[in-house]
Amino acid sequence: MITRPTFMRPALRTARTLAHEERAWLLALPTAVTLLTALLAPSYATTYATAADLARAVAMSRISKALTALYGELPESADAVQLAVWELGALTCLLLGVVVVLRAVAVTRAQEDGGRSEMLRGGGVGPVGELVGVSLMLGTQCVLLGISAGVGILALEGAEAADATAYGIAVAGTCALLAAVTVLLAQLTTDATGARGAGLAALAVLYAGHGAWAAQGWGWAGAWSPFALRSAIDPGGKNNWQPAAIAGAALVVLLAAAAGAARRRDLGAGLIRLGSGRQRPLRARGPVTLALRRSRLQMLTWALAAAAIAGVLAAMGENMVELARQGAVDGGTFGSLLGGGDPGEGFLSYIGVLMAALASAQSVALAGRFAAEECSGLVEAARGTGTGSARQLAAWCLVSLVASSLTLGAATLAAGQVGRALLGTTADDALRLVAGQWPAAAACTGVTALLGGAWPRLRWLAWAPLLAGLGIAQLGPSLDLPQSMIDAGLFAQAGDPTMVWLVLVGATGTMAGAVVAHRRDLHPAIGRQPAGRGLQSAFAYARLRR
Repeated sequence: MITRPTFMRPALRTARTLAHEERAWLLALPTAVTLLTALLAPSYATTYATAADLARAVAMSRISKALTALYGELPESADAVQLAVWELGALTCLLLGVVVVLRAVAVTRAQEDGGRSEMLRGGGVGPVGELVGVSLMLGTQCVLLGISAGVGILALEGAEAADATAYGIAVAGTCALLAAVTVLLAQLTTDATGARGAGLAALAVLYAGHGAWAAQGWGWAGAWSPFALRSAIDPGGKNNWQPAAIAGAALVVLLAAAAGAARRRDLGAGLIRLGSGRQRPLRARGPVTLALRRSRLQMLTWALAAAAIAGVLAAMGENMVELARQGAVDGGTFGSLLGGGDPGEGFLSYIGVLMAALASAQSVALAGRFAAEECSGLVEAARGTGTGSARQLAAWCLVSLVASSLTLGAATLAAGQVGRALLGTTADDALRLVAGQWPAAAACTGVTALLGGAWPRLRWLAWAPLLAGLGIAQLGPSLDLPQSMIDAGLFAQAGDPTMVWLVLVGATGTMAGAVVAHRRDLHPAIGRQPAGRGLQSAFAYARLRR
């Protein structure tokens, strides 16, 4: 007689408890994906209403290696559904991938660091049982995201049920593979911070590898990337189901490796232990120096990555700019991006938008450290040394501004050098169009400071302006949005006098957040587990003994 493994019963109960605690994410995120996809997808049929418009857009998309690296390879005879899956699907998978990586860390190492895993061990749940429960909850999240994406794409004229199913499987499979990679890395790192950094770094490498494969044909770099699943299935075209089976097998292998690593490591420690030798004390004269020393490695990494990405994109745009100057690019998405003036400046502006999004994300992450550390109790500990909440918040905001300056500065230097050699642009163009995006990062810092200082539970809302600005800049021409809306976007102010308002928003938000943080009481237990939910979780885990 076949018996069920002994860890399955506590694993199922653990998954049910986690699903109850994460019900907001399980419901809100798929709903948002459905609404946004259903809102944006129909514009592809109206923007490219004729066969000539569609053929011209597809031809221009295939010419640009930069866009191929960002979105993947587009079939030569693509229709409106395939074009939407190519562009909108790439951004959807990337953004959802970031969210899934962060949530995977939140329900694994972050909860373990908070003592949740120790409570589970007391209830008789072993490391494999806990991992299975977490995997079931994350799998449910990925399936719901795939269903929501498939339902949303049905709003596009010409999309059939088979196309929606294939697209949903591609989205769900991509998210599931990224979650499995993150869960495996979480078993190797020493804490939640290391797991979060490793997960995001792995996502960046996988996305860059897929771009190198699509643009340069380097199969060794990206044929195995989860982001290649969408183009392999080809929703709206071949609707090939075989890559989904291969992705399922890879998912099982990753989870089995994670289970093996979880069994072999100690609770609260990683399988790979770094820095186990004698550590020198961290010397800092104030909160700014402390924040700088704690984030210096991240700042250097982001600056080098921005320089590499900007240089590569500028080199990839050489043929596109040359064709535009010869009059071969007319209409469509790329005509609107390059046709307003000199094509070299237009493409450099496009690179500036991407670098601005990267620098703004860095600013939100660093400025949000104050609210995150308040939840973990570090802000309260620092206040015991005489450093007030306002000074700590201002220190992280200052560090975020310095970091975004370094990131944009490195990107400006790389894009300026490559652009002068290949695009026919000047150093002044690079300063105006790339470095001139710094006010956008400053505005994101101000919004994050205000939310973190006043309403730490709502600090995640600081990502909304960044995502909205990136969506308008990237999808505005394809969706035929009004030019006034595109010009008013967050990342459309580079080199324009209106960017002064973004600096004012950043300064006002930072000062207001510091004032509010100084006047209010600390709430170190907020965020992931309020008091009511904490007691509820304790009783739920206690029932696992039964």
